[in-house]
Amino acid sequence: MQDLTQSAMQPFVKLAQSNVELVQQFMASPEVASQSMASVQTLMQQAQESTMKLAQSNAFASLMQGMLKNYTEFMMSVGQSSMQAMAQGQQALVQHGQEAVGNVIDATVAKARRAR
Repeated sequence: MQDLTQSAMQPFVKLAQSNVELVQQFMASPEVASQSMASVQTLMQQAQESTMKLAQSNAFASLMQGMLKNYTEFMMSVGQSSMQAMAQGQQALVQHGQEAVGNVIDATVAKARRAR
């Protein structure tokens, strides 16, 4: 059964292999290579021209202005958050210091009462 299937498929396999070889020869030909290079160069030139036009457009200028505005707002927000964190940290430090002093005073007063 396998030999029958293999022999029935052999013409299709041979056709596919022959066509692959022809395509490889075509792709390797000097004509195709030179035309491909010319096409690539044309595409690169068009891409550069398009990029330059986009960079000079109002839409691009608006995009850059918007991004600069967003970055500026971000930096201001980070600065404000940092200042708030520092202020809260300072308050917490003062509060803990006052509590520690209060605890020392309480302990000293309690020790003095017991000593009497």
